[in-house]
Amino acid sequence: MNPLHKIYLQALITQSQQESSQQVKQEENSQKQNIQFLQKQQLMQIIQQCQTQYQPIQQVSKPPTLIEVQNQVTSYFQKIILQKQTINLTNVLEVQLPYFMIIMSNLIIYGLENCSADKEIVADLLSQYKANPLKISMSCSLFQTIALLFRSELINYDQSTKYLANFLLFRDDFCDIFFNALYCYQISQGQTVSQQIGFTQIHQIIKKQQDDVWTTFTFKLLSQQQQKLTKDQFLLQFNRYTQSLNNFFTKSNLIMDLVAQSVKQTAKLHNDQIFQEYLLIMGSFKATTQDFLKKATQVFFEETTDLDLLKFSSNTIKIHKQMNCQILFILPMILQLESQYLDHIIQNGFTEMQVKNSSNYYLKMIEKLKNKCVYNGEEECNCKKCQCIRRNRNSAKESQKKKREALEKLGPLQDEYNKLQKKVKQLETENQYMTTLILDVFKHPSVEKIASQFLEPLTKIIADSESIEEC
Repeated sequence: MNPLHKIYLQALITQSQQESSQQVKQEENSQKQNIQFLQKQQLMQIIQQCQTQYQPIQQVSKPPTLIEVQNQVTSYFQKIILQKQTINLTNVLEVQLPYFMIIMSNLIIYGLENCSADKEIVADLLSQYKANPLKISMSCSLFQTIALLFRSELINYDQSTKYLANFLLFRDDFCDIFFNALYCYQISQGQTVSQQIGFTQIHQIIKKQQDDVWTTFTFKLLSQQQQKLTKDQFLLQFNRYTQSLNNFFTKSNLIMDLVAQSVKQTAKLHNDQIFQEYLLIMGSFKATTQDFLKKATQVFFEETTDLDLLKFSSNTIKIHKQMNCQILFILPMILQLESQYLDHIIQNGFTEMQVKNSSNYYLKMIEKLKNKCVYNGEEECNCKKCQCIRRNRNSAKESQKKKREALEKLGPLQDEYNKLQKKVKQLETENQYMTTLILDVFKHPSVEKIASQFLEPLTKIIADSESIEEC
């Protein structure tokens, strides 16, 4: 066997050994995988056995939680929205609440009565809510779904229900803002924690029976429910707050629409006090927003980098007094005002009666303020109004620049003129001195006798010099 054959044979033997070792490893890996698979199967069987064994006990010992019932109500309302059905509500309450809260209470009661949740817990909730609707609370999804129901105008209660489609609390651009500022954590069955917005919190915002209610709301809004409000967070959230309110005042909203309707329609829509308050709120926001931000940043964070609720409250009172406005309270003020307006419409009834009123004045003022941008030409905004203001400012700056350049060119000429003026004054002083001196000389006794010989020519010279000066 030649050396080449030996090398080839040795290579074959080596390859065979490697293949056999790989096969052994594959078999070992396969066995391991089979063992792991069997272990998983056994574990799944144990879990299934445990679930089968303890499932009836869990159903008996753990009734559905509040959030689970709310999810059932939410699902029921969502089906109604998808199918575009109309909900006909009747009032089952005997309590005095703002109009929109009466509708919301009856709507939630209607949802509980028609959803597929556990009957026992539903009956308990119904008895509580009918006795005291302020005990009602809503999860985020339930609150958003209810807001969508109102915006979709699928609720039929009375002739004023249609106005709730544009009510601030239910607007698509504000319902999340209110929920995030008002929610509280609630524990159900001792274990399930959920974020809930309660009727009590909403009612407190409307009634404002305590002075700190709006301050607390604003602090939670700006701090995003944190214990401290930092400067960066304040600037960020205030900017968002400003943008949201600017969109609110610029676009269609409940009071603006009703003012427009009251110009052509009925006395029941007109309310001077509410229109005046709305104009004051809108005017205050449009006039002081950017100035307020600069001033508030100084007042709030002059001595600290963050604020707690107590410090924020005292500084808010201080800055509102200094700026003569309540810009941080605009959102709850509008919600309160819209609620009062709806209550006013309900109290006045639905009698159609054409009257002369001042709604046209308010409509014109609102339109005028609506066209005023809160940014007042600053670079943050790119609306047509701000672009126009910036163009005018740039034009004025360019004009001032040209004036300065012209004055700079006139500078050397002005200097020469000033030098000539100075020289003229100097000559005038010298002439006056010489005239006085000559007159004093002629008054001397020794000169007075011969003065008549040349006094007349000298007088003529002086007169000629004075006439030259006048020219």
